[in-house]
Amino acid sequence: MGRLSRDKRDVFYRLAKEKGYRARSAFKLLQVDAEFDIFGARGAPASLGNTIEPLRVQRAVDLCAAPGSWSQVLSDKLYELNHATGDAGANSDQA
Repeated sequence: MGRLSRDKRDVFYRLAKEKGYRARSAFKLLQVDAEFDIFGARGAPASLGNTIEPLRVQRAVDLCAAPGSWSQVLSDKLYELNHATGDAGANSDQA
């Protein structure tokens, strides 16, 4: 019972529940993405010679025991990336 009480006091536990994530580990993946851009939202660095097209994540594998918070983050981020670029293209075609 002590562990359950300690978890409920953890700020990331409460924040995960508020945001709808299954576990607080979702914030670790978001932190890694913020630091290393693992989803390619900022595009390829100029040192790679790709200054025009952003890197595109097309596949991801969650190697944990069951679909959980990392799968939720992957789904949210990839949806956000794919629809943000798609919407911009659709709006520019209409103009």
